[in-house]
Amino acid sequence: MLGFDLGKYRTIVISIALFLVLDLGVLVLNFVISSEIDKDAVNINLAGRQRMLSQRMAKTALQVEARAVQSVPFEKEAEELQAAHSTFDSTLNAFIAGGATLSGAGSEIRIDRIDDAKAQAILGEARALWTPFSTQVRALGDKGTATPEAAATLARQAENVNLGLLKLMNDLTTRSEQLSSDKATTLRLVQVGGITLATVNFLIILFHFLRHLRESDRLVERAKRETDNILRTTQEGLFLLDDRFAIGSQHSRALGGIIGTEQLAEQDFLGILRPMVTQKTLDTTREYIELLFKPEIKEKLVGSLNPLSHVEIHQAHGAGETSTRYLQFGFNRVRDESRITHLLVTANDITRRVKLEQELKATEERARGQMGMLVEILQVDPSDMHRFLQAANEGLHHINGQLMDQSGGKTEQKINAIYRITHRLKGDAGALGLSILAEPFHELEEVLSGLRGRSNVSGEDFLPVTVQLKALFEQLETVGSAVNRIGQVRGVVTVEPPRPRVETAETPPRVVGLWQSFAMQIAERQQRKVELIYSGIDLERLAPVLQDSVNGIVTQFLRNSVVHGIESPAERRQRGKPEAGRIAVYVSQRDDGGADLSFRDDGQGLSIAKLRDAAVRAGKLTAEEAATLDQRRIVALIFEPGISTRETADEDAGRGAGLDVVKDMITTLGGTVRIGSTPGEYCHFRVSLPAQPEQLLAA
Repeated sequence: MLGFDLGKYRTIVISIALFLVLDLGVLVLNFVISSEIDKDAVNINLAGRQRMLSQRMAKTALQVEARAVQSVPFEKEAEELQAAHSTFDSTLNAFIAGGATLSGAGSEIRIDRIDDAKAQAILGEARALWTPFSTQVRALGDKGTATPEAAATLARQAENVNLGLLKLMNDLTTRSEQLSSDKATTLRLVQVGGITLATVNFLIILFHFLRHLRESDRLVERAKRETDNILRTTQEGLFLLDDRFAIGSQHSRALGGIIGTEQLAEQDFLGILRPMVTQKTLDTTREYIELLFKPEIKEKLVGSLNPLSHVEIHQAHGAGETSTRYLQFGFNRVRDESRITHLLVTANDITRRVKLEQELKATEERARGQMGMLVEILQVDPSDMHRFLQAANEGLHHINGQLMDQSGGKTEQKINAIYRITHRLKGDAGALGLSILAEPFHELEEVLSGLRGRSNVSGEDFLPVTVQLKALFEQLETVGSAVNRIGQVRGVVTVEPPRPRVETAETPPRVVGLWQSFAMQIAERQQRKVELIYSGIDLERLAPVLQDSVNGIVTQFLRNSVVHGIESPAERRQRGKPEAGRIAVYVSQRDDGGADLSFRDDGQGLSIAKLRDAAVRAGKLTAEEAATLDQRRIVALIFEPGISTRETADEDAGRGAGLDVVKDMITTLGGTVRIGSTPGEYCHFRVSLPAQPEQLLAA
């Protein structure tokens, strides 16, 4: 009839059902009888109050009589008499027929009719006494005026009624107490009977339950032994996870070794992971597990979202030591019909596999890196490579000397000096197409950028710079060794014999090709188009120091021009310009052995407003100072360290270092630089470098 077979639990189920019915019956009777007792308690309290009200009315009537004889107003006494009369009358009527009256606290309550013949007989007598007296009280009113005769009549009637009402209300109280006592006795009998029957029923249930429990224990024990054997021998971490992220009481023995803790049963899975993974991984894991507990979500669709399919964990071992391991967790739903009750989680330590993969990948990366390094070296002219390596080694030794200098100079000046060298060497490496060296120099530049502008830089803050510098020395040594090996294969040392000087328009000087290639690389990264036109001498005519300086200055000018000067193709079209920006470079040799350099682009020119904002943003000037400086002094700020009109930095610009490097090189050589610019049309740099002492000595 119920649609299912109770089987071996039939007796227990019937016994429990009888127990519940019996218990419910006892509860209902308890509730009903207790409610009746509560009503009787209210009636007893109200009957006691009726006695008090009867005495109060008699006393008040005598006070009214005394004041009427003295011809004194008795309004207060009349009001008190009417209030006592109203409460007594409403309570008496509620006792007889049920209705509303006032409680002892003065609030309105409703009481039921006293359903007892003896009590109703008492109430009938009370009403017979009360009605004439009530009529007299109502006639008196609450105005406080009456004739002495009327007051005396009321007082005599109150005296006559008072004793009778006191006796009757006392009888009502006694009868209500007797009724309440009878109900309390009935309640105790019901409770004793219910407890007795419940005890008998419980013993029946206990007998059948123990018999079935012994059989169930035997089956459970056998199943537990089989499960323990499985969990003890498997090499995977296995456990159940509920929707509260709690690990089940049973798990495989291997799980403790995999996760790194033995206290796992009933523990919070996310709490165990918290010290091992990042907060982002932890939050993603929480969301993923919550998705798996939603039946409407397809398990296969979210399988690829598992954030713990390959997770790196860090475990502390005391004394500040930590170890890194790699774990893999898999999640599968456990269903009870259509409901998802748990997740079966498998955990595996894949550290060995991951490290083997990392070693293989590192080997492949080293092989590719070495191959890429050889390709880049082969594309660079040996003499250019030789000069660059020499300049880079000198620059790095100069940086090392700056770091070792403990003379107490300004830290900001030291950082700027190191930054200029780094930026120049990065530009030179980029111009030669040596990304294997340009990238490490860029990383050193990033470290230095974090130190610039800080007021509390200590010696420890230079530790990352030292580490990066050491890596650069090692990289330069590696490149130098590769260059030597290539030179040996070619049958030369490291420097090729000087080439014949070629100054024809068809074949520009070799270094110009490097400039053009460098400009195209920057333009591609910055989404620009550019063409570089050169006219002038072959730089190899100049003294080596001037060759390197002119090359370095042009390299920095190129980076500055493409990033800040040349507009995007769309902007150039709007301004009626060709899509490709035009850069013109001219180098000539002076009679005294010095060199003059002209560098001009047809970009947007210098923006005075942007330079003012950049100076204020960099903290070089206040807003008031920037507003008062003339145009010439504002333009000169482009050579200050840390000044850049670009708000975001990348590998090409934005740190205010390029023209600072140019100024440093020109100042070191004793040269001069002039600037000409028209907004929206062009920017023109004219650099003049005198002959150097070693040139004069050679002459």
